[in-house]
Amino acid sequence: MERRTAVVALVLASTALLAGCTATADPDDPTPTSAPDDVPVNPDGNLAVDDPDEEVPSADGIPQELHQAQIEPITATDIVLVDDGDLEYSLQVVDPATGAAKTKIVTGPGIDGPVIHPFVGESSDDPAVLAAEVWRPRGSRGAAEFTISTYSGTLLEPRELALAENTRLHSSPGSSAVTDDGAYFVAWDDGLYGVRVFDLEAGEATGELALPGCGPFTWPVGRNIFSVCENSRELLHLAIQADGSIEEVERAAVLPEDFVSSREGSFGRGADTALLVGGNGDAYVFDFSGGKLTDEVRPIGNAGQDSGRFDEAVINNPGTSMAVSYTDSPVHPDSEDAGDIMTITLYDPSSFTTIETLSAESNGLFSFDGFGYSVDGSTLYVQGTADDEDEEVTLIGFDAATGAQTSRVTVPDFVGDAERILTPQVIE
Repeated sequence: MERRTAVVALVLASTALLAGCTATADPDDPTPTSAPDDVPVNPDGNLAVDDPDEEVPSADGIPQELHQAQIEPITATDIVLVDDGDLEYSLQVVDPATGAAKTKIVTGPGIDGPVIHPFVGESSDDPAVLAAEVWRPRGSRGAAEFTISTYSGTLLEPRELALAENTRLHSSPGSSAVTDDGAYFVAWDDGLYGVRVFDLEAGEATGELALPGCGPFTWPVGRNIFSVCENSRELLHLAIQADGSIEEVERAAVLPEDFVSSREGSFGRGADTALLVGGNGDAYVFDFSGGKLTDEVRPIGNAGQDSGRFDEAVINNPGTSMAVSYTDSPVHPDSEDAGDIMTITLYDPSSFTTIETLSAESNGLFSFDGFGYSVDGSTLYVQGTADDEDEEVTLIGFDAATGAQTSRVTVPDFVGDAERILTPQVIE
């Protein structure tokens, strides 16, 4: 029975083979002379197998050429607008005096929010942006890749430092920093419950230190790193060693008994002053200019207001002005049902007296979408969308000392939806 079946299969296969050989009359002509009616021949008009290839069009015929020019460095008068995307973050360097959108850089996301540090440069080869990124796989093609990427030059070949698979860098503002000399990147790691140090020149991880109950802040003064420990109410002093390792120098229980920490912090690099607004609204300003821990610290005031929930808090580089944003509802802005950011209050960090309260409505904006100080700290910039400008980004400058409006421009060439403002860092 098996032999008979095999013979029948062989005959059928031979018949099919002969039918295929006789379908073309001329072996040099690829066009079939006969084919079943229900099998279309070349239905899409594609070239046959033996036809010559089409010519590649000239550069003038290609709709868009790949941009490979050297990027324009960030200047000390520029700011950086960020579009918080889901799969990538689009950054554009903007001249706040004219609204001109200049260099555009696209980075990968952090664990949650963006981990992005822009730098003032003199040439296009200087580091422009450092980003801790997560490049996720498609389907089951492998594990996600975690990198620290430095963008400069053509942007096509960023310098990448591959992270260990167990590294999970925190992504809240203030949880990572580049040292003043640009040599080291220090970041809080949620998996380690501590800090990691990376030598940017050598392109390698050089130190780690588990610190349960502390963080997630990495406020840098030279090679010294400062943070807080909520449960023990301590300020923490760490130091990067000559070999890139990191060691604890001291800790002191100088915070009040009712101290409540936060997941976000800000740092005034010119004054070596850190700002933290705790979860209960207490505002703390830490002076690390002496390179060591201070005496007992008390809050300078409470940022809570009856009009809405406080959100982000930023201090300028000279440590002379701080800004806190507020929603139009008591719901936290990270909640799905939260309101919009409708007011920003400028405070004096030395006394917590109000300098000025800025209203989105009085400035013709739907809401405040982002805010940040200039490099020299003299101007607070806010951005949002105006009622009559057809979704164009509006950028308004205010004097950091008085709250008086100093400039107002649109940024018509910004790509995406601007959601935050970053102040570039000057590498010493």
